[in-house]
Amino acid sequence: MSAPFPKEYAEIADSMGIALYQRFTFNEATLFLRCSKAEIQKLVRQGVLAHIKLPNGQSEFFGYQLLEYVLGSIQASKKSIQAPTNTPDRIIRSKEVQALTGLSRTTLWRMENAGTFPRRVSLGVGSVGWKMSDVQDW
Repeated sequence: MSAPFPKEYAEIADSMGIALYQRFTFNEATLFLRCSKAEIQKLVRQGVLAHIKLPNGQSEFFGYQLLEYVLGSIQASKKSIQAPTNTPDRIIRSKEVQALTGLSRTTLWRMENAGTFPRRVSLGVGSVGWKMSDVQDW
């Protein structure tokens, strides 16, 4: 029988000082997740936070269920983080320019020499790139 969680969870749980099969009451879960009992009940109703139903009608949580929710929240917040719009123009390398334009390296060079494509920027010895805004404007 395999565990209901990835092997990496064991290392994370050890570093946090919890056992994956440790059972948490609602009150303990509120302390672990740092949110109110009402918020946890809402997560359970929405099916976002897995739990176990006891015969007496109470719900409890295994450590791996709480850890799974926390890790899912972290991944979701990482996906929602976007670069600020007022960041300076970034430099993109040849492979990315080729992917964006669909042009080969040789065609880029020819067009650049003909003045029909933005000029490259020297990044050091044998290293070049293009300003992202120039390529997008082109």
